[in-house]
Amino acid sequence: MTRVRSTIDVTSTLPRWSSVLAVVAHPDDESFGLGAALDAFARAGSDVSVLCLTHGEASTLGPAGDLGVLRAKELQIAAGALGVDSAVLLDHPDGALATVDLNTLKSDILAQIRASGADGLLVFDPSGVSGHADHSAATAAALAAARCVDLPVLGWTIPRLVADRLNRKFWTAFAGHDSRDIDLVVPVDRENQRIASLAHASQAVPTSVLWHRLDLLGNQEHFRWLRRPTPPAAEPNGTRTIRVGHLDGDRFGIQIREHRLTVDQPTDAGGEDTAPTPTELFVASLAACVAFYARRYLHRHNLDTTGLSVETSFALAQKRARVDRIDVTVKLAADLPPARRDALLAVVNHCTVHNSITTPPEISITLAG
Repeated sequence: MTRVRSTIDVTSTLPRWSSVLAVVAHPDDESFGLGAALDAFARAGSDVSVLCLTHGEASTLGPAGDLGVLRAKELQIAAGALGVDSAVLLDHPDGALATVDLNTLKSDILAQIRASGADGLLVFDPSGVSGHADHSAATAAALAAARCVDLPVLGWTIPRLVADRLNRKFWTAFAGHDSRDIDLVVPVDRENQRIASLAHASQAVPTSVLWHRLDLLGNQEHFRWLRRPTPPAAEPNGTRTIRVGHLDGDRFGIQIREHRLTVDQPTDAGGEDTAPTPTELFVASLAACVAFYARRYLHRHNLDTTGLSVETSFALAQKRARVDRIDVTVKLAADLPPARRDALLAVVNHCTVHNSITTPPEISITLAG
């Protein structure tokens, strides 16, 4: 079979995400469509998770009986072949994913984003690639979830020439893109993808168009940025940007450079107690800053840092929404000479967070247009 050659130089690489979550509609989508990419992420050391929104029970292929149960088993085997760490199946209706409330799907995906700690999402192109409406619905929900937590989303696609050839030969409805609309062309190894695809024995029949598509694509996969990674914030005059996005309920995700934190509320305040509160993080930032300054002082003067810790307690004001008192205790395993003790206390009392509390910064809160 003649392979379609891309007009784009194959110099692209997949993003260096420490954790990637693939959101798909059916068992086998992760292998037939995203298999080579998931295998590449796993080979590069990423933690790879798959969220499948249906059990694929409406397929016209496969033996009679409970096809959803069989396809769930096939998914687990395929996931192992691709190096996937976690594969989760949900029970939304196969063939009718577009009728499911978008907020319901979004919440399911946000829950898996939290569970996997994903740095980015991998999905099908919004066209669905093969023309299946479930594929498009899964991608729309993934994009909605990604907007909540400001995650990048990479969409798998195929070149228009490949789509046209498949459609002419098999009367299919593949949708591709011209080279100018494709952002990444990545070299891949398809061995594990083929093994994973064969694990879906109920669907990977010998006459499947899948095998012709893989032959046409050769050792390349094509992707479009559906949500591009947020570029590092410019920091003129030492300013820095931290982003907070709503997850669900009282939970919020916090993006600090490449790091992600979560805040929540305790159950008696209406939350689910899955993370510290913003106020607790505020007090913790003071304790951490004190600890950082103390360690730097001890290290600079060749003093023992063994057992260094900081304990902090705080109380809220009765009538205003504010922290009324914070008590900070620095603990060391080794004794310090009196002069060093005084000097250490002077240093930690001028840590950045403490200075910012005692001399409050100008704070401007605005509403974006």
